[in-house]
Amino acid sequence: MKEMEFGVLALIALCAALATSTSDAQTKIPEGDPEAGRTLALWACTGCHVVAPDQRMKPVYTLSPRPPHFKDIANRPDITAAALQQHLKSLPTIPEDSRMANPDLSNEELRNVVAFILTLRDKQTTPAQ
Repeated sequence: MKEMEFGVLALIALCAALATSTSDAQTKIPEGDPEAGRTLALWACTGCHVVAPDQRMKPVYTLSPRPPHFKDIANRPDITAAALQQHLKSLPTIPEDSRMANPDLSNEELRNVVAFILTLRDKQTTPAQ
């Protein structure tokens, strides 16, 4: 009888572990290449954002409020890789009220830029996925 109870418990534990790993695989954002993301962001985003303190071109601030610095975005408490990817994907092609347009990045470019932004997170802040 005890062997049967042990077998049932082992089966339940195995099912729970498989469900958790399947769920994690579906929700985890694949990591990108932060260096490729930095290169792309310096090329495409510096017209409006401070991407890095050493960027060659400074943003043209014609918008109010000013677009946030990438470091400030990275340090927002609610920012995760998934949230940032979803936000960038959901931007409209033609924005209203002078907001940010959809940058129309490929999935790889999106992962790379998000990976770069998250490298800017202050060390005391717990990185999020």
